[in-house]
Amino acid sequence: MLIEAAKFARVVIPSPLKQPLTYAVPPSARQQISVGTRVWIPLGRRKVIGVVIELLGTTSLTEIKEIEAILDERPILDSKLIRLARWISQYYIATLGEVLTTILPSSLRPQSKRTVFARAGAFSFSDMWDEKILEALRESSRGMSFETLMRKFPGDDINRALRRLESSGAIEIRESMPGRRRRSKEANFAKPAHPDSATRLALTSEQEIALGAIADRLSHGGFETFLLHGVTGSGKTEVYLRAMEQVRESGRRSLILIPEISLTPQLIDRLNARFPGRVGVLHSALSGAERWAHWWNIARGNVDVVVGARSAVFAPLPDLGLIVVDEEHDPSYKQEEGVRYNGRDVAVVRGKLTGCPVILGSATPALESYENCLRGRYRLLEITKRIYQRPLPQIDIVDLRAESAQRKSDPAVSPAGKVDYHPLVSKRLVKALIENYQRARQSLIFLNRRGFSNFLQCNTCGHVIRCSHCSVTLTLHLKRGSLCCHHCDYRRPITDSCPECKNATLREVGVGTEQIEQSLQRIVTGARVARLDRDTSGKRGVQEKLIRSWEGGEIDILVGTQIITKGHDVSGVTLVGALLADLSLNLPDFRAAERTFQLLNQVAGRSGRGDDPGQVIVQTYAPDHYVFQYLLSHDYKGFFELELEFRRALSYPPFSRLVSFCIDGPKVADVESQAKKLAAHLRERHAANSKYRDQIEILGPAPAPIAKLRGRYRWQLLLKAKQIPALLEFANLARELLPRSRKARLHIDVDPFSML
Repeated sequence: MLIEAAKFARVVIPSPLKQPLTYAVPPSARQQISVGTRVWIPLGRRKVIGVVIELLGTTSLTEIKEIEAILDERPILDSKLIRLARWISQYYIATLGEVLTTILPSSLRPQSKRTVFARAGAFSFSDMWDEKILEALRESSRGMSFETLMRKFPGDDINRALRRLESSGAIEIRESMPGRRRRSKEANFAKPAHPDSATRLALTSEQEIALGAIADRLSHGGFETFLLHGVTGSGKTEVYLRAMEQVRESGRRSLILIPEISLTPQLIDRLNARFPGRVGVLHSALSGAERWAHWWNIARGNVDVVVGARSAVFAPLPDLGLIVVDEEHDPSYKQEEGVRYNGRDVAVVRGKLTGCPVILGSATPALESYENCLRGRYRLLEITKRIYQRPLPQIDIVDLRAESAQRKSDPAVSPAGKVDYHPLVSKRLVKALIENYQRARQSLIFLNRRGFSNFLQCNTCGHVIRCSHCSVTLTLHLKRGSLCCHHCDYRRPITDSCPECKNATLREVGVGTEQIEQSLQRIVTGARVARLDRDTSGKRGVQEKLIRSWEGGEIDILVGTQIITKGHDVSGVTLVGALLADLSLNLPDFRAAERTFQLLNQVAGRSGRGDDPGQVIVQTYAPDHYVFQYLLSHDYKGFFELELEFRRALSYPPFSRLVSFCIDGPKVADVESQAKKLAAHLRERHAANSKYRDQIEILGPAPAPIAKLRGRYRWQLLLKAKQIPALLEFANLARELLPRSRKARLHIDVDPFSML
């Protein structure tokens, strides 16, 4: 379309509005406006920022407002990112405005600021509400923002009151556009490379074969998805880096996604060594100003590689030539709130829309990804050996049932001759930890529970202290001095007295990483013990500092949750202990066995990555479970084949597709009623339409496993089908049947990861 014909623009604002809005383009702006730029538009009584997604020569609308300003000299979203946004909107059942809210950094999508000022003069009011508002405004010479007035005078009447006051001349409402921030001129935002990252390693024969297949696709161009299945320590990252170098030589750019950006300073180092001054970083820990600067630096083409967590899949890279998704199996790629997209799957679709290859890498691929290879949708590349022919670690299983029975008659004894042990640290693991410390080697202890203990329970009446807003127990955090909810962050002080029977008989139940850290400091005398979980790494920079200390050999034993299973390559680690390894097996989720195998395989892979062989001690109350049998032999394919049979028998992914509905609201009766009504309507449509009847299975409704979350009660409904199109059609129908209201909200999750 010629620019001269762009008389009208379809604009999307970051909001749940279902349809784009149409505005007239001022004649003076027709040479400047383009698809993907932000514009300043009137909306009702205020002005907001929107993004142009289409230019029109004509429109059938008669009453149409005009765009007031164009905010960008270049588009913030190119045509391919807009196509991706449309796909996300259709696939994940969300409006384009909601998708834009997800894609754009918050600093790129602000709304106008409204400030209310009192005018001088005498005014009479029939409504006392109006008089109180005017009195409050007169006390402030600088006026009050609309948000401040809403907090001071809560309720829906504030809007009507302001309209009355404005029409009587008693107040003035001034609206200002957010100022444009100065964009950073820095070209590089990654930190300087560590000298040892800069080392260029010779490739093994399996690495050469894998790289050759990727290089061939890069040379010929076009889209293809590769699944790089390489055991831990096999050098998958080096394959990524070589492929990225080829992309740079061709004048294009690369994007690499990782589960958690703050956990992989080594990767940042290696990227910056290969692409000095040309590495961009995007992740949620950046401040608004930093994210703004990074976004524009990337959009202007000032970087060759962008690295980031899930949301970096939307990085505005021009001339994108390669996308890499490392640890592609990781649940962190799934967004659990808002637009519930899967970063890995969106990366594959972006590669397809862009026409570039996508590499999915993992030592334990998701079953769906591996099955896609068997069906010919992805190409499988395998690296079965570690670099330098290093052996995979030896894995031993400790039966905690036998350990518990033995300790009753024969307690463990510390080197000092005192009885000093923790019931969840086996005698075998204690011995191995002490020996490893004496050899000046490092140990890693994995427990997927943070806090000191799981909850407090009264020994007299049995009362358990629970969250006031969620149907879960409060976890004891000793160093914080509080009981904390891990879902809504509600906290209350630690107490000895039971709130039910008033007796001072509350006792700790269960164990977390904080308790294990404390115990190991006593058990392994003199060892430098540290802990890595969300509690120790909340402040910015703390996590990286801790990991740098770990890499530098300044920590002897590191205790942590699943954070420690990802991305670390520390040559001094020769012992890994997994406590309560069967915890995740007990979750009400069909992926429980798969996630357990992946977690344990990944944490085991942290051991023996240097010159010394590695040892892994896995403690469990379920040693006969097939997960542990395949873990012992590092047999991913054997586990995959058996797990696949279970999935096939139950018709779960990858042999079916799922859509989950979660209905939540402030009153349990309303939520239950709405969930049952929705289910009844869907079953009625299901029975009346043969297409749905033959393809879709409806399960539920039922209360969610976590029946109350952040003060809202929750019911679930699950749809299952062989193919996705019918499911998406049915999901859109559900959204029409249950519109958003105060009583209940419907959350639609396509391809759900969590069943909680």
